[in-house]
Amino acid sequence: MSSENDIRAKRLARLAALGGASSTRSAPVDQTKEEVQETEKSLPPSAQTVQTPASTPVVVPEHISTPTSVPTPNPSVVSANPVKTPILSEQEQTSEWFKRELEVLFMATVDPTHTSRGLLVLPGAIAELEDNLLGEDSIESIFMEILSEIGIPSHYKTTIEYLYNVYHNAFRSKRMLPVKTPLYQIKTGILNKVIKFAASYGFISFQVPEMFINNDLAQSIDLFIRRSDDLTPFLIDIINSSIEQESLLTFLNIFVPYISAKLRGINITERDYVNYIAIFETLVNIKPVASVFSQIEGFQPPSRSQHLDFEHKTLLGPLLRLSPLLDKVGIYYFTDNVNNVPKTQIGNIYESLQNEYKVLVDRLFYIIDKLIRGSLETRESLLIWLSEFINLSHLRRGSHADPTKLPSDAIMLNISLILIRLSMPFLDYPTFSKIDKIDVDFFAKTKLIDIHDESRVNSTIQEADEYYKLRSEENLSAPNFISSCFNLTLAYLHYGMGGIYIQYDRLKNQVRQMEERIQMIQNNRVPPGVNPAMARMLSNQLPMLTKGLNNFQITKHTIQAIFSHRPLQLEIFDFIVGSTTFITKLIDPNHKYPQQKLNIPIYHITNVSQLDDHDFLKTKTPEPWKYYPEFILEGIINYCKFSTNFRGCPLVQNFEKLQLFVEFTTILLRCPELLGNPHMKANLVEVLFIGSLPMQNGEAGFMSQIFNSNKLVIDNILYSLLDFYVMVEKTGASSQFYDKFNSRYYISIILEELWKFPAYRSQLTDYSKNNVDFFIRFIARMLNDTTYLLDETFNELNLIHDYQQEIKKRLEGQEKNEELGNDEELQQKLESSEKKAKSYMGLSNKTMELFKLFTKEVPQGFVLPEIVDRLAGMLNYNLSIMVGPKCTQLKVSNPEKYDFEPKKILTYLCEIYSNLSKQEKFMIAVSRDGRSFNLDYFKRAERILTTRTYIENNIIKNLIDLAERSEKQRLFEENEELELGDIPDEFLDPLMYTLMEDPVKLPSSKISIDRSTIKAHLLSDSTDPFNRMPLKLDDVIDDIELREKIEEFKRSKKQDRLKEISVSVSQDVDME
Repeated sequence: MSSENDIRAKRLARLAALGGASSTRSAPVDQTKEEVQETEKSLPPSAQTVQTPASTPVVVPEHISTPTSVPTPNPSVVSANPVKTPILSEQEQTSEWFKRELEVLFMATVDPTHTSRGLLVLPGAIAELEDNLLGEDSIESIFMEILSEIGIPSHYKTTIEYLYNVYHNAFRSKRMLPVKTPLYQIKTGILNKVIKFAASYGFISFQVPEMFINNDLAQSIDLFIRRSDDLTPFLIDIINSSIEQESLLTFLNIFVPYISAKLRGINITERDYVNYIAIFETLVNIKPVASVFSQIEGFQPPSRSQHLDFEHKTLLGPLLRLSPLLDKVGIYYFTDNVNNVPKTQIGNIYESLQNEYKVLVDRLFYIIDKLIRGSLETRESLLIWLSEFINLSHLRRGSHADPTKLPSDAIMLNISLILIRLSMPFLDYPTFSKIDKIDVDFFAKTKLIDIHDESRVNSTIQEADEYYKLRSEENLSAPNFISSCFNLTLAYLHYGMGGIYIQYDRLKNQVRQMEERIQMIQNNRVPPGVNPAMARMLSNQLPMLTKGLNNFQITKHTIQAIFSHRPLQLEIFDFIVGSTTFITKLIDPNHKYPQQKLNIPIYHITNVSQLDDHDFLKTKTPEPWKYYPEFILEGIINYCKFSTNFRGCPLVQNFEKLQLFVEFTTILLRCPELLGNPHMKANLVEVLFIGSLPMQNGEAGFMSQIFNSNKLVIDNILYSLLDFYVMVEKTGASSQFYDKFNSRYYISIILEELWKFPAYRSQLTDYSKNNVDFFIRFIARMLNDTTYLLDETFNELNLIHDYQQEIKKRLEGQEKNEELGNDEELQQKLESSEKKAKSYMGLSNKTMELFKLFTKEVPQGFVLPEIVDRLAGMLNYNLSIMVGPKCTQLKVSNPEKYDFEPKKILTYLCEIYSNLSKQEKFMIAVSRDGRSFNLDYFKRAERILTTRTYIENNIIKNLIDLAERSEKQRLFEENEELELGDIPDEFLDPLMYTLMEDPVKLPSSKISIDRSTIKAHLLSDSTDPFNRMPLKLDDVIDDIELREKIEEFKRSKKQDRLKEISVSVSQDVDME
């Protein structure tokens, strides 16, 4: 028989004839068999396989025997003519054993008489037996003869399937071989070599597929996918063989891209998706594979400027997008008609989906974690892949973005969760001992994350660019992996996961609109803007609309299921808490947080006007925080707000960690220099609002205990809310006009909750006495809102009254008012006014409730000159609307539909009057309101309150007492005004038309105005009322000359009056 070297030379010659080995080589890697086995043990439970394939059944023809040793003669049968058995040498015994084992291992034989048993006859081996015995040196030539000359047995479809069967049979024979069998070491050595050569030729079947008969690479890889459980050890040994031959990348460039390409058309509704994941787990669990993974062809997309290429045309994209959030996957869970599924079953579906998704995320994390740990090159390449992907995905946060043209929610959520898990080891709650490893100068050191067009925390983009340009000249070292991972996570939290929030809100609107549309069609009503012909067409499309609605509802349910999964949401919130800790440490002047508590405010203002001076506040923002991109903070805030929509909300029943978040929120609201974007502050306030609402079981809101126990919160939250109530006037959003009222409504609810605790009531009293300007600033804004909201409410109620009356007339057949349009247009106008009235009324009620609470607690604070006249005027005007001649116009059908309770509003007004009734200045202000004050209105209110409400008698008594005193004061001042006679126009306030007491001159318009008037104006408008130029109270100039003229005018009038009295007295004396 030929020597081993001759056989190897023959194989190499054949390889050379077919083109030789691939020129692509991986770096040589040393890995022992023991290391491979150890790596295999580290697979996750879901991916672990049997360590040897011997326990896995393999199809073997029934007629093939499996002898493992020479048969033992039956001692009971004695030959009449015993023949002496020849003694065989070790080589001869081995050869005889191997001949029999060939039939088990290779399904081949060197005995031509065995062909009837379906075995392959090996002519080459038979020929060599003439000169040599079968043994270890024969193995390679047997493999070569079968694979490249004879061909594998017909019942095997591919070379790999056959080689695996040989590999498996060798393991089984080795396991079944008794340790005490003769020549045990030699036999096991042969079997080990068969195993090794099976793996080696398995690798060659990929490296040079033309070398073997009936070798189909696609079918071979499909076999690994289809039978991933039992073929895993074989795959590992094939990879190890490629490593030994320094051709790892050659194999991976064939194997991995095919797997990934096949995965593109797979989703989790197809149960074999787990096989693909198992293969990826097997691959990355081999350290050399993980170390070169980024070098595999297809790791980066064909076009690194196309975001969809990352998801669909890379090795990792199809794997990372596996999710219940993929299109049409939800139907697999929720069936074709989700509306018919009982609620109990919906809950079971949620649980099933959550469990499967958790396992999926666990396995995806395992794969990425192994790659991160594979090598520095793989880690860096993966970070670049992730950063380029998110840099191209900013449009996911666009309100009008087309989801079909953007990366999917599926891949974005998966990557976000994986990055969160990668970040958690260095956000170690509660000590946060490793948080210093996050580089605060990350954005100065790298452009990994593209922030050139990003809004900044409290600077312009140009200012930030200039700052980073200067820092770049310092030759800063590159940031570490921890810093890159942390900031990438925040980017994905905002742009990746944040896109889901936009999608969810859009889905809710689409579901509501489609339900309304379907209901209108079913009721034979024509939708707005649709002509009758189009309506008939829509009616025909009703089944399609119904199906579309079902799809929307399924997607909505899928999102709800994932975000209701509390364990998953707790992981995200843990990252949130860690991130807020990092940011707080960054803005802490001493950078000692959390080991030392942060004292706030960080910057102490010297003048209340500084709170409204954004440019000034920017100069006090700490660096480098002021130059950070806003998304660092926005993703945190938006997640917390979004998570409160679901029953798995991680803020609830999570007291210790929630405290840290509420403290962080309070810091941002209390220190206006830290954040310039009022829209983000508004979202923080909304989260606080949700936390203050009572729970479904009637218990206090989940933040209520923190409001009453946390010192930092107690000392600062009230001031923060009162300040933001004013600052929210402009949010920067296109919807800012409505946003400000929503935020003020939220603040009102929070303040009602805080009012239960004495500490906050005491603080408000202190502000009214010792921080007067701040107090006035807040109350003035409340006055503006109340005036506007009640005006708008009453206007809409008047319109509703008119519309309802018109509809009633038309139903009775009376003449139509054509100005109100046809019946359909009239109905639309009514619905529009009803919607507005409900919104305005809700806000009005809350604002009036605050006035009632505050005036009762600190009545003296509401008689300050800047406030008292406006407050009295607002109350008098609204009282005249409620009980005056026009009150009948407020009478509408079903007023409760709009939260309109006339008696409740009247009660609020009268309680506020009562609370302030003992304040002399307030009484005078009420009397001076010549537009609305009327004693008859108060008496009418008294009758209504006495007969139709249960209001306390002392409140009614205070109300009437105030009204009567105000009437006397009004008559007294009328007499005084008559005594002054005609007042020169230059002495009259140009806005209030009253005699000025303390005139000041405005610097730009040069107009003189009373100080109290301009001070009140500037509380709500920081411009000159006559030319709209910017104006501060400090800029006004005392008009001393005018003041002296007014004083002189008043003195002269007083002297004239005294003279008249003197003359009158003297005349009376003469008459006597």
